[in-house]
Amino acid sequence: MRNSGFHRCEEDHCCYVKKYVDSYIILALYVDNMLIAGANMAEIDRLKKQLSENFEMKDLGPAKQILGMRISRDKSKGILNLSQEKYIEKLLSRFNVGNSKTRNTPLGTHLKFSKRQSSQTEEEENHMSKVPYASTVGSLMYVMVCTRPDITHAVGVVSRFLSNPGKEHWEGVKWILRYLKGTSKMHLSFKRSNLTL
Repeated sequence: MRNSGFHRCEEDHCCYVKKYVDSYIILALYVDNMLIAGANMAEIDRLKKQLSENFEMKDLGPAKQILGMRISRDKSKGILNLSQEKYIEKLLSRFNVGNSKTRNTPLGTHLKFSKRQSSQTEEEENHMSKVPYASTVGSLMYVMVCTRPDITHAVGVVSRFLSNPGKEHWEGVKWILRYLKGTSKMHLSFKRSNLTL
């Protein structure tokens, strides 16, 4: 990528940018998945041709999905949506939360967590060793980083106890999953305008 004039982003090492006179191309590369974005289709086509001369590639056309994220656009309105609805559904099924009651908030205000709630006895440690706490929190982090900033605080709270979670901490993780169940259709929406966060 560097030989082709791209610069690696310091913020995300899987992202490369190439500036042209009046536009730029952003290339996101993750293992064997690649996403190319830019305003100049001629430059994008030239880049694809150049890359296909060096690598075995398959052009899947306009992006619809990458790394568990669904991409949808309304070009006439200048809207781009990112959703992880299917990923969340798989997550709920994987951790057996699919039939549970939904929640309205990412974390209940009555849930107060502390280190004292961590596993204290051998029996508690044995029980929690069978609970997929770390992998569930890791999956929640992926959802949070990609499309769901609304769960950031809640995930931050439960991730404090990764080294020695207790039953109460696991209840907090399940609460977040139940919240995602009720809000799985939520997505990030980017519109053609001055972006205000």
